[in-house]
Amino acid sequence: MTVYFISCVAAALRLNGAYAGIIDEFARRVDGVEGDVFAEAVPSDNRHAVNFMLGRSFLSSPPPFADVYMLGGDALVRLKKYAAKDDGIRLICQARIGGNLVTVCRRGALMLCVDGADGTVALRELDEGFARASAKLATVGGRPVLCISAEERLLVVSEAGKVIFCNPVKSYSCGDMLGVTVDFATCAGAVGECGYSYDGDKLTLVSGRTVETRPVPERIKHFAFFESVLTRGDSARYLCPALRDRAGELGAYLGEFVDVIVPPQKFYELTGEERAAGLVRPVGPNLFRVSFFAADMCDGLVENIREVEYPSG
Repeated sequence: MTVYFISCVAAALRLNGAYAGIIDEFARRVDGVEGDVFAEAVPSDNRHAVNFMLGRSFLSSPPPFADVYMLGGDALVRLKKYAAKDDGIRLICQARIGGNLVTVCRRGALMLCVDGADGTVALRELDEGFARASAKLATVGGRPVLCISAEERLLVVSEAGKVIFCNPVKSYSCGDMLGVTVDFATCAGAVGECGYSYDGDKLTLVSGRTVETRPVPERIKHFAFFESVLTRGDSARYLCPALRDRAGELGAYLGEFVDVIVPPQKFYELTGEERAAGLVRPVGPNLFRVSFFAADMCDGLVENIREVEYPSG
């Protein structure tokens, strides 16, 4: 079995006690992983190490600190968080709305705490993007909300103390509607522009469009095509004239997926497919299955789309 390792920060990887190299945001390949292997990753920024038995149980039910992507008989393991060694409480920001006290603080993990007006307490773990958050009262549709924002993050709390929005955003605005722009970080620089109405209880998406902000080099146009399907962009512009009228069928043909990834090195070595992409589909908590599709191109346009089996050799 081949396993690829990715880490959110640079970390030293050990397998069965032996040093296996540095892992970071670029996948590191380890071949010949069989049975249960004891794995340990020691981060470079002095947070706690993570360790686990890499085997069938881990790959079928990953712990909260890891995501597992199944690639046929192989796997990609993404270590996405390490616990801080300092477990003291540190206040990030705090505000009140509708009798609720809303606090973002750190105690090891970054947490949102809502002390409700009714005496209840709700806790929610946040991602590290909220480490420098600030809180501001605003109105959407004439109703009060609390906006907790950080660099490319937004969380919105209702007057009842309920989290009604929590997503990465590039920018946001409040008024008659909540308007957000989302940077999809695609090779075409796709940006989503969305508007949400608010009834005092929940947000409802009422408008949205995706705009691609930069041209795509010929060598990665196939990848941009699959990303345009994911982001609900203008995927028809990547299709040859014979297929353009069938752009509306792409969602049904490709199925639901949540990300597009570059196929691992082994896929290219054994298939020779240069115009392929991996479509990521969730199958459980922190667990994903990746299927691979190739796009046959002619004059820079897609003229055929076909699924490619991940090699087992």
